[in-house]
Amino acid sequence: MGKKILIVDDDPDFIMTTGMVLKSAGYDVVEALSGKEGLEKSKQEDPDLYIVDLMMETYSEGAKLAEALSENEKTADKPKIMITSVDIKGPWSSYGQDQKISFDHVLQKPVSPDALLKYVKKVLE
Repeated sequence: MGKKILIVDDDPDFIMTTGMVLKSAGYDVVEALSGKEGLEKSKQEDPDLYIVDLMMETYSEGAKLAEALSENEKTADKPKIMITSVDIKGPWSSYGQDQKISFDHVLQKPVSPDALLKYVKKVLE
């Protein structure tokens, strides 16, 4: 079995396509449609990596999930990748300074399958 990845995003199409890319590369994929569901699944599934959207039900839902994961000793050291449609060079830089956000990488949507797999492999090594 491959490493387990939890995708947390409120867009079912994004989860489906991202899941297909990851599964085709041999990863096990768990899905959650909200930060709350993502937190519950993190306890049930013990994933090796989290891929989290920033904006879901609220503007900061993904950041709040990452903060909760970082504060839990069982999940604090697990790698996290944020994939967001928020302008990383504009609003993200000012937003991120006020939050306790711990992501190994922040990627801009859309992310090519090759780029996604490159970053996933990098953080799982």
